Amino acid sequence: MSNDRQARVVSLASGSPHPAGAQPAQVFRREGDYWTVVYAGATVRLRDAVGMHYLAHLLAHPDQRIAVGDLLTAVKGGTAGDAERARSAVGKRIKAALAHISEQHPALGFHLSSGVKTGYVCVYHPDPSRPARWVV
Repeated sequence: MSNDRQARVVSLASGSPHPAGAQPAQVFRREGDYWTVVYAGATVRLRDAVGMHYLAHLLAHPDQRIAVGDLLTAVKGGTAGDAERARSAVGKRIKAALAHISEQHPALGFHLSSGVKTGYVCVYHPDPSRPARWVV
């Protein structure tokens, strides 16, 4: 576990999830067959899907450009194979997850649809005017 992630987990475990004046962390966490997602004070539970795993990986690495093959490998293991097929498969799964999230939590759907970019390289760029710290 990275030191940054350890610090976030320890901070949450201590009962003080954020320093005074800081924005509270948002949550995007898998719990069995569901994901618990907390954003802007609202909590939703969403059924597990591969696209949710891709989103979790992107949220855990904000502003990092991740090659679609590396994203696919990180989530599913193995090798990506054909770059075009990987781009198409990952993009479809992420778009499906974003559509489902938008149905259940429109504010989060808008935030993620605005900040997640897919293609041969995928990235999550949080809105600088409304940064979100994620616990994934």
